[in-house]
Amino acid sequence: MRRTVHLLGAGTLAMAASTVTVAAASGVARFVSTQSLPWIITLACLPAICIGYVTTRETRRVVTDSGFVVTETDIMNLHAVAVAAPVTRWLAVQAGLGPVVASALVGLLAGLFVPAYGAPVYCGSFVGMVGPGVFSDLQTVVGAGLVAGVVFVATKRVFDGFGGKLGTTAFAGCGIVALMTGTGPAEPAALPTPATATGLVVAAGIAAAAAFVVSVRLDHGPVVGSAVVGLVIGLLAPALLPAGGEVPAVAFCASFVGMVSPDRLPTAGVTFIAGLLAGGLYVGTMPYLAGFGGKLGTIAFVACLATYGVWTVNSD
Repeated sequence: MRRTVHLLGAGTLAMAASTVTVAAASGVARFVSTQSLPWIITLACLPAICIGYVTTRETRRVVTDSGFVVTETDIMNLHAVAVAAPVTRWLAVQAGLGPVVASALVGLLAGLFVPAYGAPVYCGSFVGMVGPGVFSDLQTVVGAGLVAGVVFVATKRVFDGFGGKLGTTAFAGCGIVALMTGTGPAEPAALPTPATATGLVVAAGIAAAAAFVVSVRLDHGPVVGSAVVGLVIGLLAPALLPAGGEVPAVAFCASFVGMVSPDRLPTAGVTFIAGLLAGGLYVGTMPYLAGFGGKLGTIAFVACLATYGVWTVNSD
């Protein structure tokens, strides 16, 4: 029974990743001016295979471990996720910082001052990025934070070291509460022009590599590495870049790729490639799942799983 919790946790993250994969494939199909189902299936095929492959490896590993046991640390982590969600939402909306800057700020402060709880706090901050068009009141955000906290605990030791895991956990929390309340996504964004899409993909690759360097090469850890990239770009890009409204989001998304462990993606160069993939997935999902907390992290998670899957097969 205790091992079943690990299986449910892994399955929840895999389902969240699959949802974003299908959305991205549909968006890319629209981008190339076709709505045909074969196109969508073909575009989703490689990431879906990688998700299934890595999920199988992860679940096989954890079911051979000792059973699932809830510890005092798990309870504290759950509360950290739940508390960070409404705090981030307040900073983003009421304080007017916007979701990227608010989440990055919360993550950076947690990574610097309470590093033991940096990961769950950062996870909760992704829940708090949910738009008012999805969850209009703070109470629902708190509920999503609690659900995400449960998923966070259930997925310990599953998919460890993959960038985007925290965001996927947040996405699962928001998605479960949205299904329970009958809430839908916010107003979607339109697909960008090819030139803008290319710029967003390149920005994503650079942001992923930069976060990896800060995290691994400069030894500041994944939370600080991602948060620094998100905060800097979130503050500077809107004023300096023509596509400033989208650049902070795609760069923050790719910074979650940069949270990956070297055991999963070993170099900044490989992480850059995964970041490019995340940028492409970001462009594809622009018309879908708008305003959902954790969407950006789930995109990064899919990119990491796909890159890791290909890398592992080629290395074996």
